[in-house]
Amino acid sequence: MTGDRHPATANTVHGDSGAVVQAAAVHGDVYVTGAAASQEPAPRQLPMAVTGFVNREAQLAYLDSLLRAGTEAPYRDSGGAVVISAIGGAPGVGKTALAVYWAHRVRSHYVDGDLYVNLRGHGPGPAMGAAQALDVLLRSLGVPPERIPDDLDGKAALYRSRLARKRMLIVIDDAVSADQVRPLLPASSTCLVLVTSRRALSGLVAREGAERVTLDVLSTEEAVDLLRRTVGERRVDAEAGAARALAAHCAHLPLALRILAERIISRPDTPLAEFAAELAAEDERLDALGAEDDELSDVRAVFSTSYRALDAESARVFRLLGVHPGAEFGVHAAAALAGLAAARTRRVLDRLVGVHLVHRVRDRRYRLHDLLRLYAAERLRQEESEEEQTAALRRLAGWYLRAVDNARAVTHPHFRAVAVPQDVEPAEVPVFDSTEEAIAWFDEEYANLLDVLGLAAERGQHDLAWRLPVLSYPLLELRGHWRHWREAHLRGVESARRAGDGHGLARNLLGLGDAEWVLGRNREALERYRAALDALPEEGDGWIEGFALRQIGLVNWQEEPSEEAVALIERAVAVFRRVGERRGEGMGLLSLAECARDRGRTGTALEYCRAALEALDGIGDTWSVAWGRCSLASVLDSAGRRGEALAEYRAAAEVFRGFADHASEAMALTRIGEIHEASGEADRARSAFAAAAELLGRNGDPEAERLRERAERLGAHG
Repeated sequence: MTGDRHPATANTVHGDSGAVVQAAAVHGDVYVTGAAASQEPAPRQLPMAVTGFVNREAQLAYLDSLLRAGTEAPYRDSGGAVVISAIGGAPGVGKTALAVYWAHRVRSHYVDGDLYVNLRGHGPGPAMGAAQALDVLLRSLGVPPERIPDDLDGKAALYRSRLARKRMLIVIDDAVSADQVRPLLPASSTCLVLVTSRRALSGLVAREGAERVTLDVLSTEEAVDLLRRTVGERRVDAEAGAARALAAHCAHLPLALRILAERIISRPDTPLAEFAAELAAEDERLDALGAEDDELSDVRAVFSTSYRALDAESARVFRLLGVHPGAEFGVHAAAALAGLAAARTRRVLDRLVGVHLVHRVRDRRYRLHDLLRLYAAERLRQEESEEEQTAALRRLAGWYLRAVDNARAVTHPHFRAVAVPQDVEPAEVPVFDSTEEAIAWFDEEYANLLDVLGLAAERGQHDLAWRLPVLSYPLLELRGHWRHWREAHLRGVESARRAGDGHGLARNLLGLGDAEWVLGRNREALERYRAALDALPEEGDGWIEGFALRQIGLVNWQEEPSEEAVALIERAVAVFRRVGERRGEGMGLLSLAECARDRGRTGTALEYCRAALEALDGIGDTWSVAWGRCSLASVLDSAGRRGEALAEYRAAAEVFRGFADHASEAMALTRIGEIHEASGEADRARSAFAAAAELLGRNGDPEAERLRERAERLGAHG
């Protein structure tokens, strides 16, 4: 462990469901669901609305009518829903474009904000399940990761509770089934939900009473009008016949037409007839545009017109982006994939943005549309050797290894890292000047890091895969990503086994045990710790041995206090001293202090705490020192030395604040409040509880409300 944390607890709330709408953006469907205003900053997550949005007036008017109806009591109480389906379910019809365009028109009605989640129902990887989507939505609503329940029903209940009495607009993009969507529907009729899907989602109609609206492809006139708005009226009107041919070759799909329009704009002197001839001349394009049973083929031809016009360098970078498993990526990750300098890679990405093959999310952050990612991966398989595909993934995984280790070195410099393979040396890895920078990078990239871990394991690069969880461990713990921490180490265990690396296996089993312990699975934690000891090679490893023994003893003590448990922790301290591991020694002494305190031996507990702080302070481990001061404060409080305990808790809270460790800071403030309350100092207790509540309330932690109530009760009796 990087610090002593107690197993997280989860609060489960219950509720029921309310009104819905489904929309369509690549060829398919949309949904709407109908919740009160918040004083917290409102999330505004809608993607940018498409420019030059064409027609769809009937569908927009229908959605407007639903909004008007939703303000009337009969509709608010009905839980009704609207579904917009695309004929044939082909991508490119404009589901997301319609949903986002209309959502922007009405978002002012939803004062508590708008949320957006992409369920990736038709991307290259697995679709996002309802549980994962609820994790995303709950975090967007400010619920800390450690407060999110493990089970789907618990997540859904908490989600409905968080949306109760709120007026929010929620866009759920690219759903694959009604079962995937149903847990994401709020209970409050003052919410509006738009769900886009290529499928009809008939289950929502049958069970939730949704009404369906079908979104068709554009007519020829509408498709030509889209070209006029994007390419320019004069140019299109001058070659009306060629424009109609282009519309037909693009199957009247808005997505395909927009991609082609960008190519036309980039070649201002090329007649439209020449573009039409290019589409007509390629058998691949004709087959793709004419296929009724192949969703990807409907747009492949249009992608090809842009891709084949790229210079060789841009085409190679585009192909290699098909390796990246994440929804978004940064310039440096793309540079690692391509083996290029970051500045050069950024210029290439800007060229790809210019032809709509890559979308710029914000400065230095990009993404590929799901179909474009499929297309990039297809080009990769067809044009790059297996060796280059493997090398690109290795460069990417190596970049994440180096980057997360740099972040770890700033936040947890005394956590023992593992060596990165010598063949992995990415040129430009981020260097962080502060804890804040390191944490900000990790918050932005940790989902990608975990996706890369999974891909590396899947592709047999186990020597990299087992290292990613080990190096990510301290930051996963710091940010409270308990379940992701556990999942990453489960993969790491398997990869270490496949790599035949005993040290790697032991490190991952040790980290997995810590995750089980924090999640309250003490029996499983003990099994993991013992397995870590068994996995050690003959030469042993004092660091792993010491932490495993310490954790086995501590968990046993928490389960059933005994002399045997204390003896195990004492063995751990002896091992740490033998190998010169001062941090481990300090953490072991804190565990012995806990045992002594529980047995009423406060004098002994204080001695252990002071010895631990001396060891930890001697190596400059600020974060662990803060936890040590909390342990010392607890012992001082139990000895009746409340003034000294308060000073220690306050010092620890200040350190936690510097690490943006809000949960730990709030814990320290809560303990301060409890000491004041026990001393009869109601005003000071109320102030401490209110400060802790304010801190947690910034992120929407439900514990904040309990602390506010506690403060209010003190005020009422003051």
